[in-house]
Amino acid sequence: MNGPSEIKQHVVDATATMLTSQLTDFLLADPERHLAQIAGIASHLAATEQDKQRARDLQRYFTNARDLDPQPMPLQMLDRVSALTSPHCRARLVTNFLNWTRAGVPKRKASLQEIGASPMVLLISPSMRCNLSCTGCYASEYSRADDLPMDVIDRVVLEAQDIGTYAITILGGEPFIRPDLLDLFDRHPLMTFQVFTNGILIDDVLAARLAKAGNVLVSLSIDGPGGAHDERRGPGTLAGVERAMASLRAHGVPFGFSTMVTRINCPIVIEDEYIDYLMDQGCLWGWHFLYMPVGEEPDLDLMPTPQQREYLRVQGASRIRREKPLFVMDFWNDAPYVGGCIAAGKEYLHINSHGDVEPCIFTHFATDNIKDKSLAEVLASPFFKGIRDRQPYSDNLLRPCMLIDNTDVVRQVVADCGASPTHRDADDLLTLMADDLDAYALHYKVIADAAWSGREAAGRSQ
Repeated sequence: MNGPSEIKQHVVDATATMLTSQLTDFLLADPERHLAQIAGIASHLAATEQDKQRARDLQRYFTNARDLDPQPMPLQMLDRVSALTSPHCRARLVTNFLNWTRAGVPKRKASLQEIGASPMVLLISPSMRCNLSCTGCYASEYSRADDLPMDVIDRVVLEAQDIGTYAITILGGEPFIRPDLLDLFDRHPLMTFQVFTNGILIDDVLAARLAKAGNVLVSLSIDGPGGAHDERRGPGTLAGVERAMASLRAHGVPFGFSTMVTRINCPIVIEDEYIDYLMDQGCLWGWHFLYMPVGEEPDLDLMPTPQQREYLRVQGASRIRREKPLFVMDFWNDAPYVGGCIAAGKEYLHINSHGDVEPCIFTHFATDNIKDKSLAEVLASPFFKGIRDRQPYSDNLLRPCMLIDNTDVVRQVVADCGASPTHRDADDLLTLMADDLDAYALHYKVIADAAWSGREAAGRSQ
């Protein structure tokens, strides 16, 4: 500790640790009441009316939790977090949340006023190089030789903080094929990183490094029990993921799973036996992503059928959250909770390994490159603004997507703004597959509209 800046940082870190410890003690003393109080405070601090409403809903839930259930599921989840994560990781993540409410929320409000956007999370793919070659991977069409330079990534992280974004999701390719990402986590301790990984490169050494950083959440790609996973990702890959989970568990690094739901694995990935297996492995959360016909050799037959998608809505993430202490999120079926599509900077965007800034991880078109423009400039671009102006694309928020639900939207905005495909054959989505996707959208519309009408009727009766 040689200079004033290092001394100042040490004082800040020590103070944050002390406050975090006090907050943890505060929560554990009376979780229901104190979580309700924190949600109430958050409802006043939130940057948008949507965020305020989310906080009010949480406040109402925690106020009445015991009346609804003698063992509320969120509190069981809290117990699992306490049991499965290290004190340092918990303290760092809570500290980062507190810093976001103190510093990030005012910046977000200002950014919303100035440029019309301030995403909650920024997605970056530093590399498309990978140690696996998985069927249907959306990343496979990108060049794997062109990594995003680390100085550009560092700049983007700082620019994200300037507009109130304090969460970064790292994708790929396989993120951990780049060891310099570990230094990135250390350089930005107040930024929370989520890494989506196939897990094969995670060992005890890497897990220990992540535990020391404390600001990293790991989401492991798991596409079903043994055979289902290995069929898509290669023989023995599930065993490799299990070794990764064992290392992360041993070092108290928080982790969850990410499942690509296809027509083949749709039923089995939401069965209780499989969900219990993931919990036994130590997963604290999970993601369900529908297979999208993008990337290498897109196969429309791998898309879950409209009927399967409805089955997933009813029996998938929402049911699991009710019945299990595991927070599973469905990227499509949970859209009503976030107001529909969140792309183009409404809540998130994606920067690929070339620096092309895409509206979302599945929409492979861009008008700008982050190497040439600032994050704020891209967010204010006609392309991104054109998408945000159309959101939500439908009154039915169960049909949130411009690629498979409201197919005219992506075609219109790409044409209007002259957006270019960001990899070879990306525009097949708008041309060769257009008729099939239109038919899919119409088929699902019948199912989703009936479900939405029932949902609205239930809301009116309460």
